Amino acid sequence: MPLQTKPIITQGGFLRKIGLDFIWVPVAFIFTYAISSYLNIADEFYDWASLYEKSIDIDELLPALLASLMALLWFANRRTNESRILIKKNHALLQRILEVQEDERKRIARDLHDDLGQYLSAIKAQAISLQYDSSNVEDTQLTLKRIISSANHAFDAARNMIRSLRPVALDDLGLSAALEHLIDTWQSININPKAHEPQAFQEPKVESTHYQLHIHNPIDGFHEKINIALFRIVQEALTNIAKHAKAKNVSITITHEKPYLTIAIADDGVGFDKGTPAIGYGLLGIAERAEVLGGTLDISSQLNIGTTLTIQLEVD
Repeated sequence: MPLQTKPIITQGGFLRKIGLDFIWVPVAFIFTYAISSYLNIADEFYDWASLYEKSIDIDELLPALLASLMALLWFANRRTNESRILIKKNHALLQRILEVQEDERKRIARDLHDDLGQYLSAIKAQAISLQYDSSNVEDTQLTLKRIISSANHAFDAARNMIRSLRPVALDDLGLSAALEHLIDTWQSININPKAHEPQAFQEPKVESTHYQLHIHNPIDGFHEKINIALFRIVQEALTNIAKHAKAKNVSITITHEKPYLTIAIADDGVGFDKGTPAIGYGLLGIAERAEVLGGTLDISSQLNIGTTLTIQLEVD
């Protein structure tokens, strides 16, 4: 079934709609004038007003109508400005989506080249060596072992890429198991990825980060849209911490008290000043995911103390 999407509202299209609205103003004026003339509304109104002249200040009706018209124009102008702001946010969000898609494509291409490409090239080279020289049994056995090892590494690399694109555990075992697997994966990650390089090019060894996951009350059984969004929020937060926080301890606490679900992600890293104007794409992505679910994101951070992200949304 093809994906159906609503067209993106552009500023030019929005302004054209406003222009069409203004065209209808003289049309409405001419139509009203014609009907009023035909029905002689002014004289009928004068006769009606003369009956209540002593009890109603008819003379004050015109200023009141003018004030009401000005108020309507002011409200319309405010709504127009708000719509323009929403359009700008719409464009910024679209640009963000395109950037994320491009970054994801680059990451997948890099992983395919660095991981799968490396091991598949090794398998090919080792298989070619067997094709031209298979007389020595010991060398043949050693080469076969290397081929098997390279194939296993390629399989693991492909499986990791599949998990990064779509967490299999989320479909098979549920949200809690998927989050536990995510935490276990982060706990086991080699935080010094350049360890295979010569000593002169190695970065200083980073102290290991300890991750903890606490889940209060069951969190399985939500709608798929909520599950994947919550998983991505935690995943994005952990990635953000690994990139910027330099934290020794990270705790994820999920509390489900109907109808609300609260996720608190805390680290003891370097923190940041919330007064700085630039907010990274990681936090922006988390805020966007929370907003899509009708939730809120609260950020509490202090320099050299740490950061706590609190996401709250209604799930029941």
